[in-house]
Amino acid sequence: MTATEVRPLTRMRSITTAVMLGTVILVGGLGLILSAGPWWHPVLVAPSLITAVWVASRWHDPPRLSVLIAALALAQVTWAVAVLWGVDVPAVAPVAIVGAVLVATRSRARGLSALALLVMIGATALLSLVNTPGSTLGYVVGALFYAVVFVTTFWLNEIAWRLFTELDAMRATAAELAVVKERMRFAADLHDIQGHTLHVIKLKAAVAARLQHIDPERVATELGEIERLTGETIDQAQHLVNSTRRLAFTSELANATALLTAAGIGVDVRGGDPHRTSDEEIFALVLREATTNILRHPAARTVTIAIGDDALTISNDGATGTTRRERGLAVLRERVARSGGVLDVSHEDDSFTLSLEVRGAAA
Repeated sequence: MTATEVRPLTRMRSITTAVMLGTVILVGGLGLILSAGPWWHPVLVAPSLITAVWVASRWHDPPRLSVLIAALALAQVTWAVAVLWGVDVPAVAPVAIVGAVLVATRSRARGLSALALLVMIGATALLSLVNTPGSTLGYVVGALFYAVVFVTTFWLNEIAWRLFTELDAMRATAAELAVVKERMRFAADLHDIQGHTLHVIKLKAAVAARLQHIDPERVATELGEIERLTGETIDQAQHLVNSTRRLAFTSELANATALLTAAGIGVDVRGGDPHRTSDEEIFALVLREATTNILRHPAARTVTIAIGDDALTISNDGATGTTRRERGLAVLRERVARSGGVLDVSHEDDSFTLSLEVRGAAA
């Protein structure tokens, strides 16, 4: 995966891991401390609880099955000893945590695995009949409660994580489709400019070839037309590449908003259209270039477009690392300068801002 794909998953993983560890610490560790009797009770459970916390912190990338089974065996032995020695119910937390991770990370037979875990924990609680038969019901009910809480929590968390990864993959696909759509629009514009003219040039070249020995004056005329049409096509293609054709800012803004939204990026538009019609095209050019750059590196979560009478600012929060110098921005800066404006680029932390200020009428 690329950096732009990893970033939202990393953020979500950090949040869910923090939630899971918080649940483990509060329900398991705090419960054990509050209910502990002699000092050796928490000391007895501490090794397996530390192991369980480590396993819980790796829920998104669990260790090998053999490691999980070893951790489960340690926690189960600790739980059995705790029941025989009269340690309170929260001592079941380590085996419930490790077992929950094992159940949640299995690709098949999760229900059967969860049932086997509950039976194992409940059966171990029956060992209290040996020394404290009066506490057996409390041990069984309390242990099963802990097990159900942790299995449900980790299972639901794994389902939510899988759904999020699927949504993130869909977001990445939407961003790629948005870029493809933009390229198709460019290709269509290029075809409109060159298709008909090149066909005419081909016909005129064929005519000149047939008449080269019969009518030299007609050949010279056709070659002149070919030269003229070729020059016009080159100029139109340069206009297209540099986005110097007449653009409507309103339609460009709507197109940019649709593309960014399709890529899963939030768009916040502030202000209205530029008041001076002469500035509309340069505003549209800057907005198009900014949108293309954002879609080319789709790590942004939000984009803010601020529109003033003689200024336009597009900022996004997807600038990671050192931002490359884009050739398109250099060409656009020259175009803006010829139009009497100034184009500034700023990069601070994860924020990338493109600012346009128009100081006079477009040239």
